[in-house]
Amino acid sequence: MPLSHDHIRTTVETYLARHPHEREQLGGLLDALDRPTDIAGRSTFTGHVTCGAIVVDPLGRVLHVLHLASGKVLAPGG
Repeated sequence: MPLSHDHIRTTVETYLARHPHEREQLGGLLDALDRPTDIAGRSTFTGHVTCGAIVVDPLGRVLHVLHLASGKVLAPGG
């Protein structure tokens, strides 16, 4: 499911409601949200928003995936 601009803004504002002292550090993200650019799209080269996850099974093993473009082993995300 792709991230929507509104979902990103809602998530950031919800976070800032709990951590208002971090508004200055998130200024760049808030500025980007005020622009018409799709910050969840890969074509936004000035920076874009992605999601990640840490997946742990009942045995405590952590899922990693091989990122084909970078050749690095990373946590799943996109």
